[in-house]
Amino acid sequence: MKTNMVSDKVLKLANFNLNLLTTFCLIYSTRSITEVSEILEVTPPSVSHALRKLRLHFEDPLFIRHGNTIAPTVFADDLYTQLKQTLEIMSDSIARSKQTNKRETWVIYSPFSVAVHDLSSALIKIKLAKLNFKIKYIETILGIPDAVGLLNLRKADLVFSGAPVVSTTLTCVLFCELTPVLVCRQDNPFQKTSISIDDLKNMDMVTHLTGDEMIYQRKQSLLATLKNAQVAFETNSILMLLTLLSETDCIGFITQDAFTRYRDIFKLRQLTPLFPVQKISVYLVYRKELEKKASFMQFLEAMKNN
Repeated sequence: MKTNMVSDKVLKLANFNLNLLTTFCLIYSTRSITEVSEILEVTPPSVSHALRKLRLHFEDPLFIRHGNTIAPTVFADDLYTQLKQTLEIMSDSIARSKQTNKRETWVIYSPFSVAVHDLSSALIKIKLAKLNFKIKYIETILGIPDAVGLLNLRKADLVFSGAPVVSTTLTCVLFCELTPVLVCRQDNPFQKTSISIDDLKNMDMVTHLTGDEMIYQRKQSLLATLKNAQVAFETNSILMLLTLLSETDCIGFITQDAFTRYRDIFKLRQLTPLFPVQKISVYLVYRKELEKKASFMQFLEAMKNN
C-alpha cells in the first residue's frame, strides 16, 4: 500500500545521518574541504571523514581532485540537483516552526459565553504592546474538570469561575460582576416594557447551559423563584440562544454586555423584571507559579484591563 511505502522510506532515514547531505551540498557549492570546515566550525579531517561515509554509501567518489580544487562527478551533479530543493524546503519548514514556537500560547477556559469577555480589546492591547502571544479560548461545557483540575492538570493557564477558588497553589481574584437582563425580540407579541412573575406563565424561556456549578445553582434558584416560567429550550451555544430569542416568541436572560453588543444584530429589546435578579460574580483563577513569569503577568494585565 502507498501509506506503507511512505512509512518504509521515512523509517530508512533513521539509519542515515542527514547531516551528511548538508556537508555534501556545502562541498559541492564551495569545492573546498577547508572552507566547509570553517562554515561548520569543525576540523577539515571531520569533513573528510563525512565525505568518506558518503562515498561508501553512494558507491561513488563524488568529488575528484584536480590540482588545488575538487570537481564533482556526474553522479554528484545529479545528486546535488535532487537534494538542493529538498533541503531548502526542509530548512524553510524548520525556520517556520521555530518562528511559530516563539509565539507564547495562553489557554483560557471559561464557563461564560464569549460575550462576557472583551477579547477583542485584549488582542488589540497585546498587538499595540508588541507582545508575541497567542490566545486559545475554550468555552467549557458539561462534564469537564473544574477550575482546580484544569489548572493543576496544566490544561489551562487562566480559568474564569462563577465561584471563588481557595487553593494554596492558585490565585483567585474578582474579575467583574455580570448583570443578567431579560430580553426578547423587538416584535414579540408581549409588548409590555416590564414583566412580572405572573406574566411568565404564558411565555416560554430559553436558558443557557453551563459547566460551572455556582452559575448552575444561581440559575436553578432563579427558576424556582419564577415558578410559572416554562423552559422550552436549553443550549450551551450563545449563538443558538440569541438566534432563538431573535426568531421565536421565547424570552431569556443574557448579560448586559451581550445585550449591548448584539441587540441591533439580533433585533432584541430589554424587559424590566418586576422581581429581583442577582448579579453573577466572575473570578479569574491561575497558578501562583505563573506570577514569577513576566510574560504571563503582561498577558494577565491585558486581560484584566478590558
